[in-house]
Amino acid sequence: MKISLVIPTYKKQTEVLDQLERLYGYLSRKNPDFELIFVIDGYVDNTKYILQEYIKQNRLKKAYVIGYKQNKGKGYAVRYGMKKASGDVIGYIDADTDIQIRTLGYAIKEIKKPSVMAVIPSKFHKDSNINMTLKRRILSYGLIHLNRLLLVIPQNVTDIGCGLKLFKKDLIKRLLPNLKINGFAIDSEILNEIGKIGYQVSVIPFFLNINRSSSTSANISQTTAILRDIFNIAIHNRVEANTTAQILEYNN
Repeated sequence: MKISLVIPTYKKQTEVLDQLERLYGYLSRKNPDFELIFVIDGYVDNTKYILQEYIKQNRLKKAYVIGYKQNKGKGYAVRYGMKKASGDVIGYIDADTDIQIRTLGYAIKEIKKPSVMAVIPSKFHKDSNINMTLKRRILSYGLIHLNRLLLVIPQNVTDIGCGLKLFKKDLIKRLLPNLKINGFAIDSEILNEIGKIGYQVSVIPFFLNINRSSSTSANISQTTAILRDIFNIAIHNRVEANTTAQILEYNN
């Protein structure tokens, strides 16, 4: 089973090589049929050059660097990379090393089950080892409750924003035409689309390293944009439902 991992990358020139090294080494041992697709979300620093030189010097044939000049957001970068992916499993992971590699191991094991179409880690899984500040805990709880209130989230999903997710290729092919969000709410949009389809989702433990970088998505300046995008997804759901109802009424 070939695994394609998209790594949306923005201003990570001091961290991205560590992520490349550990992902490449881990997958070479555990699932040798893979590809790493680094999407540079805006050429604003030397990340592209650093990655390309390292990949060339070390002859890493399963790692690729793509991107574009202007920063467009995580959602855009994820979609951009997924369109280039060729794996039987397609997913994405953060460009830093905050997520412990064993989380990926759990995810790969689950996604290989025939009945599982998507794997979603959760900080609130009983086996997770997350030490969250009160502020972060409130934010995470608030986000999942807002998503449940406004969107169509699979019932067993207990977390939204964990920076790793895996999907079967057939599911991604079905989802991609419907994905429009460019920002961090891409996670909400994907789960909303899965919820509308009704495919099985497996929730796994989430493991974070003790010494972590500052999360861009947790930045207060991004909160308003995330909330706006969630509300826009909810409005689209309502319009879509009304349109379907009108068509059914007309046909009857």
